[in-house]
Amino acid sequence: MSLEEKIEWAEKFLRTVLQTYSAPVVMSSFGKDSVVMLDLLASMDAKLPILFHREPFEPDKYAFANKLIERRGYVVYDYPPTFTQIVKNGATMEIVNRYQVGMKAFTWLGTGIREPEDGKPWLCGYRDLYSKPCGLFNFPWDVALVGHKSSDVDPILGEIPLTVDIKATPGGCDFAYPLRYFTDAEIWEYIERFGVPYNTERYDKSAGYREFSDITFNNDYYHACTRCMDKDQPASVFCPRLGSEISNISASLRYTEPVVPAYIGKE
Repeated sequence: MSLEEKIEWAEKFLRTVLQTYSAPVVMSSFGKDSVVMLDLLASMDAKLPILFHREPFEPDKYAFANKLIERRGYVVYDYPPTFTQIVKNGATMEIVNRYQVGMKAFTWLGTGIREPEDGKPWLCGYRDLYSKPCGLFNFPWDVALVGHKSSDVDPILGEIPLTVDIKATPGGCDFAYPLRYFTDAEIWEYIERFGVPYNTERYDKSAGYREFSDITFNNDYYHACTRCMDKDQPASVFCPRLGSEISNISASLRYTEPVVPAYIGKE
């Protein structure tokens, strides 16, 4: 399909979703895919509530999102995860937040762990991210619009192409994918063609819209130390926050195997 055909498909699909469900919500990170999905809805005069999960740290990461929310008057919800876990695939380690998406259903969103860098703010993986406040939430929506594309690659799972347009979730909301057939190149072509605002401090236009290596304004990633949480580290590790050796506590933490998150349409 051409980009025009994909836009037409997405608009038709969105109309069907909005006619089928009574309480839709948009899951948005305000990254490149999210802003395109929001623009598609705006072109149809559809203004839906937004679910935007964010960490309480480093507010500069959310400057673009906050500006867009204020400019367009979006209604935005957030709530804490029910619990956190650790996923590891090879050398890649992630702290994941398990969020409710219904009375009996959960999905997980990764934190985006990066090694601490000199001169950059960083977090204690255990105290700040793993041991964060958690709780239960009344999830009132029956479908979530998700900007995931079949061409996306997950840092833990690798390629996770979508196999359905709408994924039903027993005990939770359904998930719908209006951008299923888009590629990254087509997302950027859409943004340029329709003048969609995007985070210019996250994406480098001069380098083909690659993400800047500096993650200061990128809310998908955080510098964090996870040495004492890593099951593949020695029994004693150096803690840069305390400036001393501490015990590895990985055996007492909630590790889980990598699974496809509920918001990814694979059936």
